[in-house]
Amino acid sequence: MEPQTFELSVAPGGEALPGAGILAAFVPSSDDGPAVVAIACDPACDPGHPVGELAPAVIRYIQTQINVADEAPRWAVIDAWGRFNEVVPSTSGLTLEGQAPGIELRRFPDGISIEAFYKATGVSGEAAIELLSSLLEKPRLTDETPTEREFLEAVETHGNLPAPGAIFQKVEAAAAEGDVRQIAVAIQPDPVISASLINSANAARFANAGKTGSVPQAVSRLGTSFVRRVVFVAEMMARYQKGVCPAFDYRGYWMNAIATGAAMRALLPNHGISPGMADEAFTTGLVSGIGWLAVAETFPALMAKYLERCHGADPVTKARAQNEIFPCPIRRVAERYLERFEFPEIISTTVAGKPEGHRNWYDCLAQATRVAQVLSSFECIAVPSTLPVPDACVEEWGRWKVALTGG
Repeated sequence: MEPQTFELSVAPGGEALPGAGILAAFVPSSDDGPAVVAIACDPACDPGHPVGELAPAVIRYIQTQINVADEAPRWAVIDAWGRFNEVVPSTSGLTLEGQAPGIELRRFPDGISIEAFYKATGVSGEAAIELLSSLLEKPRLTDETPTEREFLEAVETHGNLPAPGAIFQKVEAAAAEGDVRQIAVAIQPDPVISASLINSANAARFANAGKTGSVPQAVSRLGTSFVRRVVFVAEMMARYQKGVCPAFDYRGYWMNAIATGAAMRALLPNHGISPGMADEAFTTGLVSGIGWLAVAETFPALMAKYLERCHGADPVTKARAQNEIFPCPIRRVAERYLERFEFPEIISTTVAGKPEGHRNWYDCLAQATRVAQVLSSFECIAVPSTLPVPDACVEEWGRWKVALTGG
């Protein structure tokens, strides 16, 4: 059975039907957690009653859509204050105007926070919250925000968005010709990139080769592919250590972007993607969140407003804030950026959330995004930061930390 999402309304008579007002997400059981159903009100559409009162009708509807006998899900209700309660059978529970009682809302064993919910439901609960968050990504405009068209056009015409620089162009040209010496020549005038590569070339895995202070030797040890990625990232980062939005964590953004690229590259075998696509995979992860940077530079006031709302918030609250403040999903901004710089189709469609034909890439990026929040969290992103991290991702991220931060 596959995960499912539901958008429902509850009629005055107590029958739940497809509509607007209530959101729900079902995640089937797995080796890592029980089946879970999470239910919440849609903040953009008042359903007329608190979600706890509407829950019996919603539960009855969802029970007709899934095999409850096989799954035996744990039901959870998230109220308007972000409190999580478990739904249990009762003879005196909450009901909607005259219905027979049937359920009761109880605290999870460790409380009513999202952490208590995650502790009780594990990976399944985290996946359910991500599904709910995805339902909240539809744009909700207010008079204070531009239209989606104005928003995206402003991003597209902005003259100061990040792009690879001159050193990367020279490295690319030399790499295309297989000229390692010219790659080193292109890099040597930049002391920061040179130091990063030498530092990485002296990492523990090269201990048998001895220490080096030579850029050509560093390039030879690390390999052209890794060097290209380091130069690409270093030039992009150098341009945006800070920008026009004082509240935006530029370094945190870049570290999370690199962690996403590293995780995406390490996860290729898990999703049946050829190792020959490793560079494309890294780039996909690296630029997948570029919309955040583009919005911070183009609409700093909107970004500051969002950052104020999302500070210390849970993923659902962040998703709601994104929905209310920005005229379109951030991935649409990233898509527009990638169109401007003519990235390969497999990268742009994956980042845009269009999995047709590349479902394994889409799934790989989704997992990499979650893993990166554990490796190097970035506050803007509305995903949990409690998932287990595969060893391959930790190892790949470790290489990048050595190359770019010295440890």
